[in-house]
Amino acid sequence: MNNWKKRGLAIAATLSVVAVALAAGISSLDSPLPVKPAEMALGAALGAELPPAHPPQGLSFSTLKTSESNGTFEALIVGGGSWLRYRHPAHTAVLVKHPQATFLFDTGLGRRVGEQFAANSWINQQLFAYRPATPAADQMDKAGWPLDTVRMIVPSHMHWDHVSGLADFPQAEVWASTEEREHAQHGTAPGFLPSQFAGVQRWHDLRLTHGPYMGYPASLDMFGDGSAVLVSLGGHTAGQVGMFLNLPSGQRYFFTGDVTWTIEGLQKPADRSWLLRHVVHLDHDEAANQSSIVHIHQIMQRYPTLKVVPAHDENVQKTLPQFPQFQG
Repeated sequence: MNNWKKRGLAIAATLSVVAVALAAGISSLDSPLPVKPAEMALGAALGAELPPAHPPQGLSFSTLKTSESNGTFEALIVGGGSWLRYRHPAHTAVLVKHPQATFLFDTGLGRRVGEQFAANSWINQQLFAYRPATPAADQMDKAGWPLDTVRMIVPSHMHWDHVSGLADFPQAEVWASTEEREHAQHGTAPGFLPSQFAGVQRWHDLRLTHGPYMGYPASLDMFGDGSAVLVSLGGHTAGQVGMFLNLPSGQRYFFTGDVTWTIEGLQKPADRSWLLRHVVHLDHDEAANQSSIVHIHQIMQRYPTLKVVPAHDENVQKTLPQFPQFQG
């Protein structure tokens, strides 16, 4: 019996050493992203102060967590992450109340996510599995919010976990660029699920018709007061956008979609793990997405009071107002 115990302990120890060595080997393939000359030029374009904004009284926002993933090791979702931490990326909608209009930035998982998600293969259903959803529409109904108060929906991009709830707000105008819509319409599962956006009744062609903003060459000031400003974060998808939200209190936010899934990726800066990027096709243009990571990293260094919010970082989202609470 003692011999069997010794052998068992020896095998366990050997497997542990192999697992540690394998994890170390995988992590060694991940290194911080370098700053290239073009990205240095973008960083140099940042001013000493944040751009002026004149947000109206009454502007506020809240977040609606609709679900979270079943989870994975942090080391897989961000280069240089820990193999000892298990993360559960969140699926969230951002509800913005502006005196001119109430809108959603992303929808999270919607009421029909089960039938939508069924279009995936078995393996993708395992890879992207999520915990039971509490759709934004259900949360708003429970709080007595008429769904038709949401006039617009601005998806950061049209991947399945960001537009699942479009069908729950049929009256809303959906803002997406021509590039993003074409990418989605020609895309396939698991990234794009056509059933989610095939029934949209009102599209708005999102165009960045305003001037440079925060080092980005073009922008769209949604209400003309500097309170909600969209910029291009293309790379993860063809037309992904980010949103700067500038509140009456003076607090400023930058919602960065899926440029990275965690704040650590922007702080380092680092992409998602080498292993995951080679197992799953994550980005439309990996180089462009990495350039976006570096640029946001530079913004964070220049403006430490700006709060940056990756779409899926469950730890950052715990610090934000949770519906039905709002921050203005």
